[in-house]
Amino acid sequence: MLLKTKGVLKMITREHFLAVLHGESNEVFSWTMSFFNELLAEKLLGKDCIPSDAIPQKEFKFGASPQADWAVKALYAERAGMPAVPVGWGVGIYFGHGGPGEFREKSISFTENKRLTLYETGVHKEVRYNPHFYHHYNYPLDELTMEMAINLPNPDDPDRYQGLADEVSYHKNRNRMTFTSLNGFFSGIHYFLYSYEKFLMDLLLKPDEVKVLIDRLGEYNLKVAEHLLQAGVDLICCCDDLGSGNSLLMSPELYRRYFRPWHAALAELCHRYGAFLHLHSHGNINLIMKDLYEIGVDILNPLDPYENMDLSELADRYGDRITFAGGLDKFFFDWSPEEQQAFLENLFVKVKKGFFIMDSGGIPENVTREGWKCFEEAKAALKNKYQR
Repeated sequence: MLLKTKGVLKMITREHFLAVLHGESNEVFSWTMSFFNELLAEKLLGKDCIPSDAIPQKEFKFGASPQADWAVKALYAERAGMPAVPVGWGVGIYFGHGGPGEFREKSISFTENKRLTLYETGVHKEVRYNPHFYHHYNYPLDELTMEMAINLPNPDDPDRYQGLADEVSYHKNRNRMTFTSLNGFFSGIHYFLYSYEKFLMDLLLKPDEVKVLIDRLGEYNLKVAEHLLQAGVDLICCCDDLGSGNSLLMSPELYRRYFRPWHAALAELCHRYGAFLHLHSHGNINLIMKDLYEIGVDILNPLDPYENMDLSELADRYGDRITFAGGLDKFFFDWSPEEQQAFLENLFVKVKKGFFIMDSGGIPENVTREGWKCFEEAKAALKNKYQR
């Protein structure tokens, strides 16, 4: 059933979630992608639902979330408007990041306005607050060669997944869907191993070396994914931004050469375990929508109309197999409540398939408690109005 308290949508049951994915229901639910940072999430949702692993610790942490956080994460999911609970250490307020499926990070320094972290691969990340900004630097690979050393953790190390099956079971026994994250096959390179600009150029200039790097990460990812699935995770969320506001970041041919085989293999692996693949990609990726449909992606987000992704048209064309999450404009939270209401109502009217309303790239820092409440109440009111 769908829970509702004071006009705000709450977490749904496994049966409702699966009915939407299987095309047996045209209901509309909510799935918040993320918050710009943990301080904003605390302000909007309350401190009591922010898990202790929302920010990196001073040491690398692996396996399940602390057991004391299992109920906290469920509360976070309910208040954030999410249909599934994040599981694994570090999976929480950021879609597709953290947990045993992604390279781990630890905190180097933390001030009121800035946080510096280090990942297992050696890359550093800087996160700034108000205004929100982050970037990766000090990549372990400076250039690609056929003899380059690609040092990745052991994907079969049982410590990476310790306690995860128990955490998953805790939520399944309470009729909740579960998800965790996995490194992207494209984004995983430029987040953790090699700079973004060089990587894009080398897709054309160094095809053999690029293939070695992608395949090495791909093999690692699939081994990790199988361990996650063996722990019983329902959904694997993979962040792989493939587009800009105008088009793909590469030609469709390059996507098919380098990345489609790995996305297809991950989808097949998920389905073999009765689980689902939820893929994230910003940008105008219309040129490869047929590919994502053919390989079996189950959920796709964020479908930002500002980036020329029309949720209604895509649902009509591909909605028999793909469930879509998203549909909100990049600047949605800069609009007045009346403009937001009209935009949301248009989605309810035009999109005939079941889908998840999701923000385009995280709830921004300018959203107030009042603004968040209006947004949540607008979604609940429209769901009641259109009986979906």
